[in-house]
Amino acid sequence: ITAIDLVGPVLIKFGTDEQKARYLEPIRLGDHVWTQLFSEPGAGSDLAGVRTRAEKTDTGWRINGQKVWSSAANSADYGLLLARTGPDSHRGLSMFIVPMDADGVSVRPLKQMDGESKFNEVFLDNVELPDDAIIGEPGQGWTIAIMTLGRERLTLGSQAVAMFKLHEKLVAAARDRGALDPVLARSMTR
Repeated sequence: ITAIDLVGPVLIKFGTDEQKARYLEPIRLGDHVWTQLFSEPGAGSDLAGVRTRAEKTDTGWRINGQKVWSSAANSADYGLLLARTGPDSHRGLSMFIVPMDADGVSVRPLKQMDGESKFNEVFLDNVELPDDAIIGEPGQGWTIAIMTLGRERLTLGSQAVAMFKLHEKLVAAARDRGALDPVLARSMTR
């Protein structure tokens, strides 16, 4: 995920002062790659159906579960993890920062039909996180996830608008230079 568009705003709104001090400047500089750890196998689009568990321990949290369709997880420094901390479907979710090199985190690329692997499965087996890995309060994960997904849609939408404007400029430039023959015109303006 684009850390500056998604994770930065989450930390600004819900993060502790320590989290902001630790993560915001590297996000701004592009020094950290982040991945979104929301989707799970078998859950479909039901984000409230998350089964990855975060159990409170004496020193923090223990995470167990599996995520899927995680872009850039194989090269990410950190993951934004939605996990179940309580029984209630929405209020039982919390958001965590997971170092992707932590013991118990394993990433497996998903091979696509074109041979590429843009998405990954992420397995979390007894991953120990400190207390300060939680973003916001326990049970606030649903609110944070909805904000993140809203920003993701906004970001993707604005990128699409910019792409269409660039396409229009390309077509106009080709037309102005007389390079827009009938075949090219049909393929570029449909």
